[in-house]
Amino acid sequence: MATLRTQWQRIQNYIWLVCGLVCLFAALIFWAITDSDALVEVEKSAETESELQIQPEKVAATSLLGALQEEVRPLEMTTRVVNTGSYEPEFRGSKFISDNKNATTIELFRASKDDVIRSFLKKQSDRKNFFYIRLSGENQIEQYVLLYGIYRNSDQAKQALQQLPFQFPKSIQAQVQNIEDYAALVNDMGADEMGSNSKLYAVNLKSAPLPRIDESLLVVPKPKPTVPVVDPKAATTTTTVTRRDEEGNVVDVQQSHSSVEPAPKRNGNKAAETEISDPFN
Repeated sequence: MATLRTQWQRIQNYIWLVCGLVCLFAALIFWAITDSDALVEVEKSAETESELQIQPEKVAATSLLGALQEEVRPLEMTTRVVNTGSYEPEFRGSKFISDNKNATTIELFRASKDDVIRSFLKKQSDRKNFFYIRLSGENQIEQYVLLYGIYRNSDQAKQALQQLPFQFPKSIQAQVQNIEDYAALVNDMGADEMGSNSKLYAVNLKSAPLPRIDESLLVVPKPKPTVPVVDPKAATTTTTVTRRDEEGNVVDVQQSHSSVEPAPKRNGNKAAETEISDPFN
């Protein structure tokens, strides 16, 4: 009995497996028949006003995005720095380095402040061959370097180094240096480019005597009041008589004019003629 049941269970399992394969095959055939590559256009319903308000506003200048990239260019690392501090005429920048990149110079000393170099230069009577630059960078501490002379090669610079007329402390050792070595650390505009290397002239002011002031010119004569001169012949007197009634109304107005005749002038000549002189007195 146990053997019959085991065989019957195997037969049922095979039957279920065959039925599953038949169903899968039928599904594949149905999918192959119904599948098509034709695209069906779906009509979109019209959007209402409320839906349009909810949607974000489209940018009208989308096609112009990035147009300002040419107008506002990105920051270039080649931008040169103009320091507002006052420097001596011997201060040089990147233009000096590029013009003499194949030359050699003598580095006298370095200082963290330019006041040290400026005070040294003021003590020199001849400052023709002196130059100084400012070193700055990402990994460089700001320093000022004093240079002396420009030479074609290192041999000329070494020969000039042995003949330097300066006396420095033992801690300061001058050395020959190629100017091109400073190119990566110099990014300034020199005094020769900014026009600050013009000669300065001193103005000596002297005290001048005060000008003498004539006091007579300061007294302004007082203007005399002008009295109009009236011709006696033209001098007249006007009299106005106004008559009013009991109520105060003007009834009659009368005017009269009178002139004063000038007195006759006495003739002095006639008085002199009629005068009798006594010859005995």
